Amino acid sequence: MKPVYTKTPLTLPEQVQHLHSKGLLIPDVPHAERVLRRVGLYRFKGFLLPYKTSLGYRSGTSFADVERLMTVDAELQLHVLKAMQTVEVGVRQAIVQFMIERHGLRWYADSGHFHDPNEFFNHAEFLVKVTEEFDRMPELFVGHYRERYELGVPPPIWMIAETMTLGGWSKLFAALRSQEDKDGIAALLNVRASTFTSWLHALTVVRNVCAHQSRLYDRVFATMGIADNKRVRRTLLEHSFDPRDTEARRLAPRLYALHRLTRELDPGTSWTVQLMGIVANYGLAELPRLGFRAGWETQVEWN
Repeated sequence: MKPVYTKTPLTLPEQVQHLHSKGLLIPDVPHAERVLRRVGLYRFKGFLLPYKTSLGYRSGTSFADVERLMTVDAELQLHVLKAMQTVEVGVRQAIVQFMIERHGLRWYADSGHFHDPNEFFNHAEFLVKVTEEFDRMPELFVGHYRERYELGVPPPIWMIAETMTLGGWSKLFAALRSQEDKDGIAALLNVRASTFTSWLHALTVVRNVCAHQSRLYDRVFATMGIADNKRVRRTLLEHSFDPRDTEARRLAPRLYALHRLTRELDPGTSWTVQLMGIVANYGLAELPRLGFRAGWETQVEWN
């Protein structure tokens, strides 16, 4: 039987003392207490994990080091969410427009367009969920639709689309039965369907991490497809990504996916240039924990 967690909660002064006893340099105790009051000890210690040793924390590690990491990570999270706005709307529109032109305005309600139910997607459950969410939406267009049109027929997809998250679109795209449809949608974003499927799933996880203000730095994700071109994939692995990240489990491959998609959806975007400026605030020794190697920003794949 597993033991019950029984550790006694620490006061703010005790939290500071606890960190100090593990070897963390804390020259300004009142400031440290203010920071811990704002962010919490548990969150703060997450950023300390790279500095942890069997005896405490690596010699010379300071409270300011960790606070800097937290500040840069917060800036990176906001920048990632900025790209997610572009990607989520753009992906939604690409899927909706392509499928409308081929299959009509209620294609999402036809189970024939989707694979048989499995653990990842069940069309009947999907249809119930999006219809209920549509009915609950406090938008004027929902009330207008309910007043004027027959409710026994599913609403057009462009209305249902407003209820769906990036995760929903990721599952829906992966569940499409027609490979021709998948290929056509992905081609609108200049990516292969198999890579697009992987990117959508991976970016959904990143979006949720950022939306919950969780840590991006030193996070390990599930594996993902890096690129749909073997030459580009090889070049990224050799010149942009940390050589130890052979399964694309760090953040950098996900940032590359955002780079590609934002550039396709908004060719004039400066998102990647701004990303380079944010990542430059990390030290060279910290880059591998994002999945980058030194000099990544000079590679042509990021232009």
